[in-house]
Amino acid sequence: MRARAALVVVPALALAACAREPVGPAAPIAPSQLAPGPALDASAARQTVVEFVEAYRASPDQGIGPLEDLVVGPDLASWATWLDVQHREFNGTIRSHADVRNVEFIGALATPRALLASVGLSASVDFRFDPSGDDPIDLVRVLDGPVTLIRSSAGTYQVQDLLRNGVPMSDSIELFRNQERSAGDVSVRLDSLFMFPPNWQFNVVVRNLGSHDVVLDPDGAALFVDRGDGFERIQGVITSSLDVVPTGEAVDGLMVFPAQRSADGRVLSLVYGVGPNALRFEFPLEDLVSVVPPPPPPTGEETVEVAPS
Repeated sequence: MRARAALVVVPALALAACAREPVGPAAPIAPSQLAPGPALDASAARQTVVEFVEAYRASPDQGIGPLEDLVVGPDLASWATWLDVQHREFNGTIRSHADVRNVEFIGALATPRALLASVGLSASVDFRFDPSGDDPIDLVRVLDGPVTLIRSSAGTYQVQDLLRNGVPMSDSIELFRNQERSAGDVSVRLDSLFMFPPNWQFNVVVRNLGSHDVVLDPDGAALFVDRGDGFERIQGVITSSLDVVPTGEAVDGLMVFPAQRSADGRVLSLVYGVGPNALRFEFPLEDLVSVVPPPPPPTGEETVEVAPS
């Protein structure tokens, strides 16, 4: 039995593959490095941050196109891509509200490869999810702190990193390379992991080149933890997009579990089919996840919600 889920989603898997490599620091710039910038740059950087917050707020209704245009680097590009998937998978209505309290240009930093800027932001984005046949869910994303931007052309900036609930977003995004498993005519690619508290969200792409549809075994789609004398199954939420993969198609979906304190002994598993001919795909995480942010204190909540990252 799956836990109750609030799901949000839309398509766009090509973005992460063609995103430009970052040309500056992935974390907020140190204040000692900054210098005052020209008025045009200061105004453009501030305006970009305001537009970013609005694009995030409006993404459930307007899609993530505007958000894609405002971010740079593989981390936030991947975040925008899979935010789109979350919106597509939601089975109800989403209302949102942005509260922008302050946007202040802090300074600029010239590097051999790019001009960086830092903007102080005090804002939050509230999402209210109203799932079909279930109770509404309210979530708040606090975006207080410095925003790091890169100038792409004169008077034009894009967001490279920002704080989400007090932590740089890049610190909670793990991108994977060449993590694909194949069995029979089916392949599973583990694209990335978002470790935004209180969840771990695995983003996967499943491709079926066979002549028959394949069906997910819900008992085999889980996060397993090695306890020494056996594996414990961690209950999570799997988006319905992964339930059936039609012949000749690829689907993208999310597997969401409570945040883990470590990747050691953890294995992400998907199984398609049942019995001796079942197709099994396993991803040991110990050597894949480089840094694990500390999880928040337990709240006693037993369900896992899939909602905007």
